[in-house]
Amino acid sequence: MMNSFKIFRHRLFQNWYYQIKIFRQIADWTIWLYLIIPAIVAFIVIYRSWWIEGAPTWIQWMPIELFFVAGYLFTWLGTYRTYVDGADKVFLVKKRELFYGLKKWGFRYSVLFQALSTLLTIALLLPFIIQHYQLTSIHVGSYFLFLLSIKYMIMYIKFHIKKIEGKWVRIFLTIGFFIVVSWGAQALSRLWENHSLMMMLFAVVIGSAALLLYFPLLKKNSALEAELLIENEEKQKLVNMIFQMSYDIEKTKVITRKRPWLFRNSRRIFKNRTAVNGFVELFVKVFIRNSSHIMTYFQICSVTIAAVLIIPPLWIKCIILGGFLLMMWSWLAGLWERIILSHPFTKKYQEHDAYFAARKRTITVLYVVAIIIVAIPITIGLLAFNFLGT
Repeated sequence: MMNSFKIFRHRLFQNWYYQIKIFRQIADWTIWLYLIIPAIVAFIVIYRSWWIEGAPTWIQWMPIELFFVAGYLFTWLGTYRTYVDGADKVFLVKKRELFYGLKKWGFRYSVLFQALSTLLTIALLLPFIIQHYQLTSIHVGSYFLFLLSIKYMIMYIKFHIKKIEGKWVRIFLTIGFFIVVSWGAQALSRLWENHSLMMMLFAVVIGSAALLLYFPLLKKNSALEAELLIENEEKQKLVNMIFQMSYDIEKTKVITRKRPWLFRNSRRIFKNRTAVNGFVELFVKVFIRNSSHIMTYFQICSVTIAAVLIIPPLWIKCIILGGFLLMMWSWLAGLWERIILSHPFTKKYQEHDAYFAARKRTITVLYVVAIIIVAIPITIGLLAFNFLGT
């Protein structure tokens, strides 16, 4: 016999299977070799060293208030999920109790999942909280309740913002709520060290209020459109993230503007009009105009910089830099082919010498620029860490 829990369980497993299937199809060997496996190994080594050898030297220059800044940013991740589907408008809406039961199970799962994710985040910070700052378990518990209660309240606010149709209105309201809620979070953070029990009381009140405010919305069919929008976004979140990581299936951003922000009048970049310069100019204009290309370029650089500066073992730093060199070159080569060979007019010239000359010149220049972008911050950061360490 069909009941609400069986429907919820089926959709939950179906969602897990979908995410795993997408990940297995998209995460090619370069992602596993240069990102996933090194990240897992580095995390285990670093986390173990924090407990055994102590916190890194750079933590000494960080005030404890930064934990609340990082924690507050974390609270904006996640949302209440109900696991509804578009077909529910036709079938389950007519069976109110079954539909309401499905949404309740989704709500309970969301509450539990966010609590576990917050607990995991706290566990990652325990070496700093306990080993370095010498705080007690009461401080850890109050920090956990603080993050979780703020997260529940923000999830409630985000749900109401989703129901607003105007895009710019949603953006301005999100920014406004982000600032306002941050003021409240800062006020609560001042109670952490000396009044942890009072902070725990405020956190319980805020978290309970957020849950009690959202729970009645489960019965309202008027919230179905917002719930469907949230489900679609959550379902595609992992896919979009992996699309940015894998150059083979990178999801190009569709530009709907009639005129681009840069090169609006399509002026010539090179005065000398040759076939090689023509290919280079075409690639450069497309590369700069499409934000997804240039953002991925800087993401690869920024992730490499952060990983090299944070991870202490020298051998892991070398592996990351080697992976960066291979990944950046292969990504640029794949991007060149997607941009230049995407149009039939340019595709028919792919066997010409000018095509290969332009390809080599463009990829080499962007490759060298990427190395410089990575090398300068890493050099400055390592020198600064050595100076502070001494």
